Amino acid sequence: MTPKNIHVLEEMPVFRAILNLALPSILSMLVNILYNLTDTFFIGKLNDPVMVAAVSISLPLFTIQMAIAGIFGVGGGSYLSRLLGKKDYQRARETTTTAIFSAIAVSIILTVVGLLTIPLFLKAVGASAATAIPARQYITIILLGSPFVMAKFAMVQLVRAEGSAKQAMYGLFIGTGVNIVLDPLFIFVFNMGVIGAAVATVIGQALGMAYYFYYYRSAHSIARPGRKYLHLRADIYREILLIGFPASLGQVMMSVGSMIAYNLVADYGDLSVAAMGVASRVFSIPIFVFIGLSVGVQALIGFNYGAGNFPRMKKALRTSLQIALSLSVFFTLLFALFPRALIGAFIEDRGIMAIGKRILDAYVFSIPFAAVGMILMGSLQAMGKALPAFIVSLSRQGLLYIPALLILNKLFGFSGLIFAMPLADALTTLISGSFVFSIVSKLKHRVAAPSEVEYVPPVAADGI
Repeated sequence: MTPKNIHVLEEMPVFRAILNLALPSILSMLVNILYNLTDTFFIGKLNDPVMVAAVSISLPLFTIQMAIAGIFGVGGGSYLSRLLGKKDYQRARETTTTAIFSAIAVSIILTVVGLLTIPLFLKAVGASAATAIPARQYITIILLGSPFVMAKFAMVQLVRAEGSAKQAMYGLFIGTGVNIVLDPLFIFVFNMGVIGAAVATVIGQALGMAYYFYYYRSAHSIARPGRKYLHLRADIYREILLIGFPASLGQVMMSVGSMIAYNLVADYGDLSVAAMGVASRVFSIPIFVFIGLSVGVQALIGFNYGAGNFPRMKKALRTSLQIALSLSVFFTLLFALFPRALIGAFIEDRGIMAIGKRILDAYVFSIPFAAVGMILMGSLQAMGKALPAFIVSLSRQGLLYIPALLILNKLFGFSGLIFAMPLADALTTLISGSFVFSIVSKLKHRVAAPSEVEYVPPVAADGI
């Protein structure tokens, strides 16, 4: 780390330190929100509920792609950061190379398997006869673009792990910006419909990936990948999978939960599927903001926990919870007062707007619990409490959400189904809160001495 980074983590006032660390992360998450909303927004302008439903039920596929890529991106990034801290640049470059190569190799396998199993996927998400054809078209293009989508996602984590947060953000801006520009061109000018939306998405991801390869070819990367570093060592894979697999399992459960939700909603018609898709994307806005705050504050909590500066760590935890709750008040009021306007920003169909309003009216109860829950789960990860963090991650999207979906739908129909998310978020926050309170209450009052800092300049060497 540089002296500036140490100063932020160790000495800067806690509130300023949180803003310094969290704002870039939140900005990156906002870019992800734009990417998540772009296709739905422009397809919605066609005012065709079937097209909106087709894009909506394809969302679990993106989650699967991100989950698998995250094994190598998150797991590789975690190991990479530790190696750089040890100044083991040889192993760091081997780790970057292994992670990128593996993400691309697995993406090719996913493409082949995915294309062969599209009918099973459509059945799993409850696609109707009307939505099946456009959904198949959209999914096919997205699957063919898996190498670009997954390699880009893995490289975002790896570039960020070596301290190049701005460069990581630039790649996200490129991918999302290109998608925003090309979507209306392909959908409306070339009249390509959902195929145009998918093609625009893949092109954007490919150009974002190309930017990261360009970054790695520059002299600024410390852990540049290269063919000579591709050794496929078992010890490197062990370190990657040890962190990456549990982290990505939560994403997999999210995909499974989404598939079950859409399958259940399909019983209520295509309008309900389309409304659920739009409402879910709108709801992702506060969720991504809370995730950005959580990711940003993790370094501050983790650094001071490791240094034994527990008073500063606790203050960082309290302050971040206060910020999260303040943001949740804003989003709660926004969703409670303007649900129709939020849905109407994507589609003007009255039927979808009415159903979407019902969904957002239920989801609004999730917002404060999600705000607190994200900070608590991030704190568990920052303190290295892998098992509690793993339990919490599985609970929100799997152990609690899926049973809640099935039970509430059985008992109360659609009105019950849409309250599964708030219920799962509330219970998950209680679980994570009990874990964090138990851990923090046992910490002894101790303040560590300031650490010695040695600045390590970037290493320029041969690469890809």
